[in-house]
Amino acid sequence: AVPNFGCKTLQTELWSIMRPIINTALSAIISLSILSISAMSQTLPQGEWRLESYNFQKKIAYPIDKNSITLNIHEDGKLGGNSGCNVYGGSYSTIKGELSINGIISTMMACEEPSMQFEQTFFRTLEGAKKFERSHGKLTITDPKTANFLTFVRSELSHKCPPSTVKIN
Repeated sequence: AVPNFGCKTLQTELWSIMRPIINTALSAIISLSILSISAMSQTLPQGEWRLESYNFQKKIAYPIDKNSITLNIHEDGKLGGNSGCNVYGGSYSTIKGELSINGIISTMMACEEPSMQFEQTFFRTLEGAKKFERSHGKLTITDPKTANFLTFVRSELSHKCPPSTVKIN
C-alpha cells in the first residue's frame, strides 16, 4: 500500500529536499559572478585616456599641458599615446592583477624643458608600474618603487562634427 500523504505534507517534504540543492546552486552562481567580475577588473580598461594629474616623488612639479598627455589602451596588449612632446607606444600585460608595461618606444622630437624631463619620468613611471586602479571613472597607474603615479580620465572626443545644416530639396 502506498502511504497517503496530504498535499501540504508532500509539499513540505519536497521543499525540505530541494531547499539545500537550491541554496547550493545559488551560492555557486553568486561565487562565479564575483570571480568573473574580479577577473574582468584585473586588466587595463581599453579606450582613450587623458592625463588628469600625476605625482613624481622627489621631482619638481612640471608645468605641463595635461590635455596633451594621452594613453590609448588596446585589447591586444598594445598601448600608446602622446607624452606631451612625442608619440609613444609599447605593450602591457596583467598577470594575477599585477601590471607590466614594457617596450616603450617614441618619436625623438626635441622639445623645450621641462617637457623633456617630464616625458622621461612619465615613461619610467609607466615601465615601473605594477599597480593600477580604476575608481570613479579614473584610471591610476602606480610605480610602487618610486611611489610615482599617473591618473587618467576618459578622453572626450574633441573632434565631434557639428550638426549638418545642409538642406536637400
